[in-house]
Amino acid sequence: MVSEEIWFSQRERIYSIVKGKIEWTDQKKIWNWDRCTVSLVRTPAYMEGSSAKKLRIVVRSNSNQNQTSIKVNRPMNLRFMLGFDIEKVGEIKCEKPDPEMHSKRSSEIWTGPKERWIFQLDEDYWIWCWKEDGVELSSTNIYRIHQDICHHLSNPGTDSFDQIFRLEEKSTSDGIVLSHLRSADAKKESIVPVIYQPAVDGLKNFVREVHCNQKEIDDDISEVEVTLVFNDEELRDNSILDDTYRRLRAIRYNRTSDVETFKIRINRKDRSKSCFIFKNIYSIIDGKRYGLNQDSIHGDPDPDNDIEHEIAYYFVDYNHPIVFINTSNHAMAEHDANRDLWKWEYLPGVMDSPVSLGSKSREKIDKEYIEVPHLLKEVKKTKHI
Repeated sequence: MVSEEIWFSQRERIYSIVKGKIEWTDQKKIWNWDRCTVSLVRTPAYMEGSSAKKLRIVVRSNSNQNQTSIKVNRPMNLRFMLGFDIEKVGEIKCEKPDPEMHSKRSSEIWTGPKERWIFQLDEDYWIWCWKEDGVELSSTNIYRIHQDICHHLSNPGTDSFDQIFRLEEKSTSDGIVLSHLRSADAKKESIVPVIYQPAVDGLKNFVREVHCNQKEIDDDISEVEVTLVFNDEELRDNSILDDTYRRLRAIRYNRTSDVETFKIRINRKDRSKSCFIFKNIYSIIDGKRYGLNQDSIHGDPDPDNDIEHEIAYYFVDYNHPIVFINTSNHAMAEHDANRDLWKWEYLPGVMDSPVSLGSKSREKIDKEYIEVPHLLKEVKKTKHI
């Protein structure tokens, strides 16, 4: 397989973590990401008559790591995703480095080490690759991506909204994912969500386990109880209470890790009736999408009714609905509330995924957390950083 990975650059505001909370500054910097692949998605808002010619660009990247923790002692691949909407694309140009400006250390000035082919998307995004001797521009990945984007922006009427995030074998990492999804085990009508979580939240709040307890209601309908086991639950908006909250979890639940559960109902006969049920953990309340700094969001709290939310996107096929973890207390939704932040892309079941895939029910998981005598003592000794 010939890799079609490219470089991606993004200008964004610099943020800092102050007492666990993300604070955005007025300063901006251009960040460069390597090992990226690009795909295009037509968004629902555009197809519903928006006057702006917008197209969603989905950039994916990955990084090989060796996880040596007791629970995950194996090589793994951290996958990342950023999705953003654009309405204009610049021409491809050859950019030469300016070594005289290297001492200024400005991310806005290209200082090398060599020439590159580059084009701009809107004001804050760039796609580029190195310029190689003897290689014509028309034969590069950059040229093909540029042509594809121009075509979709110029011919919006020929596109229709597709809920499926398509994945092509453009890199070794993408090949591993597609190989798994095409395998016999993955094709047994098992419903497994693909989960996105802001990468900055993964320092302590990352997902460790995903359990999909699936039941067949009838020949056409499957219902899956999905339970996520997080390493921790770090408060941001109320960070001063974080140590106390951690101790309370140890006393009440015999654990300091966070466990959250939602349901997926798949209707194979009528996909429009497939839905999520996020009881007491929905990150949208009265139409407002709450983001990462929020840590007390509990949408859809009604214990007597299942509030259904239509599935907005799927990954590769209809057996993999997409879920966005949006807040610090792990409230989630079918839409992304942190569009400016890179996401960790969790693909449970893939051999190099950092999360494990199981099929335990929430009831069984709760029962497995037996009290360890020294647990509370260890929690009290833990200093919050």
